[in-house]
Amino acid sequence: MSSNFLKDRGPAKYFHGRKEIIDTFNGALELFREDKDGTTFLIQGAPGAGKTALLDVLSKHAKKNGWKPILINTNTLWSPDELLRRLDKSGRQITSFSAEAGVDHVGHGSLNINIKTAAHTISDILRGQKKPLLLILDEAQTLGMPDVVPSEMKGVTTSILKEIHNGDLGRSIMLLAGGLGTTESGFRTFGISRFMRKCKVPLGCLSHESTCAIIRDFLIHEGGVSKPPIEWIETIAERTNGWPQHIISYADPAVKYLASKQTPTDEGLDMVLQQGREEQIEYYDQRAHDIDEDLRQAFARAVMDVPTDGTTTKPAITSSLKQNGLTQKEADDLFTQALYQGVIDQRKGGRYGIPIPSLHAWLVDGYAKG
Repeated sequence: MSSNFLKDRGPAKYFHGRKEIIDTFNGALELFREDKDGTTFLIQGAPGAGKTALLDVLSKHAKKNGWKPILINTNTLWSPDELLRRLDKSGRQITSFSAEAGVDHVGHGSLNINIKTAAHTISDILRGQKKPLLLILDEAQTLGMPDVVPSEMKGVTTSILKEIHNGDLGRSIMLLAGGLGTTESGFRTFGISRFMRKCKVPLGCLSHESTCAIIRDFLIHEGGVSKPPIEWIETIAERTNGWPQHIISYADPAVKYLASKQTPTDEGLDMVLQQGREEQIEYYDQRAHDIDEDLRQAFARAVMDVPTDGTTTKPAITSSLKQNGLTQKEADDLFTQALYQGVIDQRKGGRYGIPIPSLHAWLVDGYAKG
């Protein structure tokens, strides 16, 4: 990869940490392969938490353990034609497929699908898989967004999701879904409200050790230094708060500096920290770009007394918003918007918190106190 550009989305070039999640996932793979059963493994996290990178790593673990990983879109859940194309891309040999069109039919590519039989058709395709099948759905929060799933296909989608989730297909099939904090509520609209123990994962910050390991890899392999600059690694790790998006924000200027200068100096580190902080602030502003300033102020006041490592409840936040002049609907809408944009994230027990300490400081200092 060029030292002038580091990708901030997609698979991670250097991946460390998330061991507990990976171990849990591998345990689920073994369990459902032996039982020829199925479930949904849900990973939720705010933007920049590293969901896509984790999905890629879990996909590789699944393949290593004898599963066939398939990347899908939402329309794969109701379109047999799209499902067959996805399977074909994975190397499966496919014979011709047709479905008899009925009175109520919908066109999907070259295939006309009877709505009443689409769910049964997709079920048959999934049942016919010889190897354990892992369906990977990124940006899964779109399931709950209006008009993403056509109204005439909601019944089909509900049927398929439930069959996979409840293990009703008689095959080893898992749905690995990654999305924002609204993803779980999206699944509820399709009748899925309970997840198996440890199969619903809130994705937060990386540990300090994992953060340092990733930064070290960037500085050595991309920056070209032969000896890891310990002071740089520790200082940058502290500023990132273990947030994968911020690691990229600081690694990018660090890689550029070291690739051109080769020598890690104090002046160089100061420049890297300044540029990284600017990227942080821009990132936070983008996270809240659809929230008007007066609403940012109201929301900041609602969470200003929540500790940076603490949590609160939705009623506590919306009650504070109402005290600041919002109606109940406006408070609920703002809460949902903040959750969707990653200003807050969901934790265990249905509680909520600010995902990054520096985001908490930016929000409170800039809008509640400013």
